[in-house]
Amino acid sequence: MEDTKADFTMTFRQLSEITADQLQELHIPEEFWALQDLDKHELFSEWVAMYLLRLNSNKSDSDTQRRTRMTTVNPRYILRNWMAESAVQKANLNDFSEVHLLQQILQRPFQRQQAAEKAGYSLRPPAWAKDLKVSCSS
Repeated sequence: MEDTKADFTMTFRQLSEITADQLQELHIPEEFWALQDLDKHELFSEWVAMYLLRLNSNKSDSDTQRRTRMTTVNPRYILRNWMAESAVQKANLNDFSEVHLLQQILQRPFQRQQAAEKAGYSLRPPAWAKDLKVSCSS
């Protein structure tokens, strides 16, 4: 993950959502963009094989049970710099809609939410946010 500069939050969340069969076949759907980033690493298939061995060591654990359990501890939404920046820019124009949206969504970060999906909060960060830097005092 470090080598590919992976998005850790979304990598773990997408591991929570992808099926073991999809991993076994190395079929990473487009919606799993963070895993697709990892797929570019030369050792990805070896890593997947080790990961699947680990999953298979839990004989009493079905793939559905694993995925359900993992989605309860790996958030789908977190406050990211680009989201905060977008909300601040709108708030500076007296439009607090995104602030309110973020407040609503971040109350249930583990649950898939239509408004969050529509806003792109689980997608790859937008290109304009690539060099965005936010400090603790921002």
